[in-house]
Amino acid sequence: AVPLVAAELMGLDSSRNDTLRVIKDIFLAKDEGEYVCGWHVDDHGFWPAQASSPGINAWITVDDLPPGPGGTFAVAVGSHSARWRMDAHRAIGSVMTYPQNGFKDAEDMVKSRPGEGTCNLKTAAPETNEKMEDSKRIYDLKKGDVIFHERWLFHRTVPFDREVVHNQKIRRWGYKGGYEKEPPPPLMKRRYSIRYGPGSSIVIKGWGTEPSVLWNKNNAGKTADEVSENDGPWYPRSWPGISCNEIEGIGELVEKRFAVVEERKKERMKAMKMHLKELKEEERRKRTLAYNNKR
Repeated sequence: AVPLVAAELMGLDSSRNDTLRVIKDIFLAKDEGEYVCGWHVDDHGFWPAQASSPGINAWITVDDLPPGPGGTFAVAVGSHSARWRMDAHRAIGSVMTYPQNGFKDAEDMVKSRPGEGTCNLKTAAPETNEKMEDSKRIYDLKKGDVIFHERWLFHRTVPFDREVVHNQKIRRWGYKGGYEKEPPPPLMKRRYSIRYGPGSSIVIKGWGTEPSVLWNKNNAGKTADEVSENDGPWYPRSWPGISCNEIEGIGELVEKRFAVVEERKKERMKAMKMHLKELKEEERRKRTLAYNNKR
């Protein structure tokens, strides 16, 4: 039922040979930590399709998520079409602002990507962040409920209320001190997110860590249909119907290809960390120089 709804929301039509594919999926869990990613749209690590490609995110709850305690999910209603939406995209450097052909390498991505980072709208553009907060909606969700939202709708995780976290700590201390018979259950809320896109979605170009491209660089710039039909089911078809051949092919991806891809990904992440470190050191030098010049 979930793929059917996603296909209908995107206006796909099987008579036109339209297909719906899983572009990315991820299991998420919010613990009692205070940090959350601020208002954002998914970057290429979570949605590896060109910005011109539409999509629907199906956000499926694994636990009950009442709004009061926190640990849930908020959407900024209407932010995908708001007049000020590009202010938000530029502030965080979303994929809407990426070069059409992507970045050349890790250094180019670190030095050329605009904005202050995917999760940092609050500090990068406080006024735009307030507009998100004004349109915020948090739903009372039960286990198994699904939120469908457009790819470009801004969203964020809601941290647990600090009093809830404090009470949880008291219960743990009580158990350790012998005042509680059973340890309290972990303070954690789980969800499963599926990023659906039409088979015409274009796989990202340029430097990155997308598995299908790390395996075969020629997959960049091709449609999800083309990649999955010719190089294995990297983006499994979920509507209309599933492909038995693709289901069988997933086993080969897991058993034979992912180990190779993971090693290549590690090398790229190593390069990224090196350039990020260099950038931070350069920023520190500039701050030190500016401070000394004021003295």
